[in-house]
Amino acid sequence: MPRRPGTTVTAGLVLVAVGVGLLAVPARFEGPALLRLGEGHGLSTVDAAGAVLLALGGTALEVFAFRRLPRLGLSPWALFGLGLAAGTGLGLVVASVLSDFFWWWAVGSAALGAVLLTLVVLALRPA
Repeated sequence: MPRRPGTTVTAGLVLVAVGVGLLAVPARFEGPALLRLGEGHGLSTVDAAGAVLLALGGTALEVFAFRRLPRLGLSPWALFGLGLAAGTGLGLVVASVLSDFFWWWAVGSAALGAVLLTLVVLALRPA
């Protein structure tokens, strides 16, 4: 029996929420960094678990939106704008981890999250 679209979206959102919650745990409760990524950035066991859950949930939402992309009826310019915003957001997240752009990860993740949320909401609309 095929799953309803709401089930996939709900599971993806729950995984993203739990992942973000784990990543938001203050550093003093996380334990030692297993891997140093840059100045002020390190990957602890709690961070790794949060990152895995965030990646799984985000991927589920992205696959859901991607499968429904043709029926969304978005113009090429809208798709270009969404892709540009998502790419810039991802670039800011990576740059903040690997350099001194310390708080730019928040701007990048907000841009990336806004694009994904927009696509999921549009994909949930009835045909």
